[in-house]
Amino acid sequence: MSQKTEIEFEDNYHYPYSLTENNFLIIDTQDKMDNIYSIIHKKNRGQRLAPIPTVTDEETFVIIKPLLKNANDVSVEKVTFDNETLYIKIKEFNNPSIDVKNRQSPNILLKLLKKISAKKVITQY
Repeated sequence: MSQKTEIEFEDNYHYPYSLTENNFLIIDTQDKMDNIYSIIHKKNRGQRLAPIPTVTDEETFVIIKPLLKNANDVSVEKVTFDNETLYIKIKEFNNPSIDVKNRQSPNILLKLLKKISAKKVITQY
C-alpha cells in the first residue's frame, strides 16, 4: 500500500497567460526553464526581466493550469506525491488585483522543494 508524501513548496507566481499547451508541465531541466522564461520575457516587454530560476537536483518546478469555477484566482494549499502522481490541493478566492469578471485560468509556477519525477498531476478543489 502506497503512502502520499507531503511536499514542501513555494507558490512562485501566477501568470495571466499560457506558458504550456498542456494542463501541467514538469520543469526538470534548465533548457525547459529557459524556454518558459523566454515566453515570460516576451510577454512582459518593456518591463524589467524576471530572473530565471536555476533548476537543481534538490528541487522540481511545475506549471499547473487549474480551471476557475466561481472565482478569479486560486491559492495552492497543499502538495502531495504518490506513485508518480502529484496531487495539488487548491482553494478558489477572488483576488482584488484581478478583474472579478476574469475567469481566465492562471498558469501557476510552483517550486517543489524536493526532486520528483511525476508522470501525472491531479488538481483537487
